[in-house]
Amino acid sequence: MRTITAAAVALLSLAFVACDRETAAAVAGPLTDADRAAILATMQLSADATGQVENECGDRVTPQFLPTELGGSVGTAILFAIGGGPSMAACYGDGPYIQLMKREAGGWRGIYSARGRVLVILPTSTGGVRDIADGGPGFSFPVWSWNGTAYTPAGREISDAELATIEVTYLP
Repeated sequence: MRTITAAAVALLSLAFVACDRETAAAVAGPLTDADRAAILATMQLSADATGQVENECGDRVTPQFLPTELGGSVGTAILFAIGGGPSMAACYGDGPYIQLMKREAGGWRGIYSARGRVLVILPTSTGGVRDIADGGPGFSFPVWSWNGTAYTPAGREISDAELATIEVTYLP
């Protein structure tokens, strides 16, 4: 139990540091109200006057829209995250539902999604697009790579120890 707790504390500490460092670097331009509305429409959600949407558990929550630069043919993607509310543990487990969205000519398209996970943007890339990992906290994270249209499992993992030695971004 002590090892799991230590890993969780280490991961959260790194996440807070990385979050501050990445905020300015990830944003290629402001996300407009039209972008937010288009992403919500893609997710089959609609916001009320206060910007809140209804999650799968029926809770009214405020979604997050987090721009991050992935490079290559993806460019700046948006991580849409929804969780919160009194039913979060029953509805989403340990964390939010996340959907990584790519802008295309016809609007926005999901290229990766997970429930109860942390998204880790890695410094490595495949086809010019940054690799990602998901998990947390734990001993290792599955790595996903870009296949030209979406993220797919890369068939490898990255350990907590290795993540602590490289520059990564944790979202949300």
